[in-house]
Amino acid sequence: MKFASASPSSEEYRVQEGEVISVIKSKEEIKRIINSLKKAERENTESMNIALPDHIIIFKENENVILTLGYYPNISCEKDEFLDLDKDKIYITNVLNLIQK
Repeated sequence: MKFASASPSSEEYRVQEGEVISVIKSKEEIKRIINSLKKAERENTESMNIALPDHIIIFKENENVILTLGYYPNISCEKDEFLDLDKDKIYITNVLNLIQK
């Protein structure tokens, strides 16, 4: 999902008001993303002052939301970053190319 603004408000982020730009249903692709997140470098965000990402990844199983992560695609040095607000963590992975240019 992509938000309308480059830096969404916390309310817009919380209610997930945005445009669905892609739905991944391939089990292999989902497994690739999950494995990358499991292997990711992690940083604590408790004391960071960072802008909310303009994309989110929503993991669902049978239409139930399992996990929602903010997504910063190709943020730096060929890395993607995923923000977990519930756990105050950023996961840093190799570029996954989840967004088609």
